[in-house]
Amino acid sequence: MSYVWIFISSLLAGIAASMGVGGGAVLLLYLTAFAGMNQLAAQGINLIFFLPIAVVAVCIHAKNKLINYKSAFICIPFGLAGVWGGLWLTRIISENLLSKLFALLLLYMGVRELLAKKEKN
Repeated sequence: MSYVWIFISSLLAGIAASMGVGGGAVLLLYLTAFAGMNQLAAQGINLIFFLPIAVVAVCIHAKNKLINYKSAFICIPFGLAGVWGGLWLTRIISENLLSKLFALLLLYMGVRELLAKKEKN
């Protein structure tokens, strides 16, 4: 792994994460497609990477009064349930299938974004 590419991908992931547009996807793509890391190891690094990024982003969003705490606290239990569901799934499906599902999700999100109608302000 080249430190230059690690720096660039981490910087891009941090920028994307601060905007709430999937910084984890950027980092996972780099780690799996370009750094040759297996999917589960890349996910572990991504989770560690996300912790300090999330703290900074939450502080900035809170300072700018951009957080709807009521909605956030409603979402948290379902997010936690999703984590347990995801952990369960990673134990029963192969890493190869997991990588393919991740690729399909990214493809779907990209196509959806390209075809989305732009809202008028």
